[in-house]
Amino acid sequence: MCFRYDQIDGELNPFEAGIEGPDGAVDLAIVSYGNGAYLSRRAIRELSEKGVRVRLIDLRWLVPLNIEGLVTALAGARACLIVDECRRSGSVSEALITGLVEEGVSMPLQRLTAEDSFIPLGPASYQVLPSQAGIVSAALALLGNLHDA
Repeated sequence: MCFRYDQIDGELNPFEAGIEGPDGAVDLAIVSYGNGAYLSRRAIRELSEKGVRVRLIDLRWLVPLNIEGLVTALAGARACLIVDECRRSGSVSEALITGLVEEGVSMPLQRLTAEDSFIPLGPASYQVLPSQAGIVSAALALLGNLHDA
């Protein structure tokens, strides 16, 4: 399956995230960067087919993290899934969760990360890194938990 990136008009500003998807109320915001954003775009197609309204927040800039901008971008979302290809321990997603909690974000937050392990090369990497299917599964589980609560 091929994915076509949208043409970017104008400039990309430092510290500014790319926001893709509907404005206003959405079921889920997915926060990611790099290959995680690419995989999330693919997962969003599947989720959209299931009737899930999703906004992607592509961080584009990791140091320093723009937590205030992220909080603004999360407005209107019922829940947030952070997709991070780093290992679960000591990852960008830990800093994101901490920053969001410190800013008082009260929506359900969940991370999907790589396993705490050596990350192998080649096809073996798919055993420990987030995948499109894993993103869809985590998103549906998170939203299912909202309906059950």
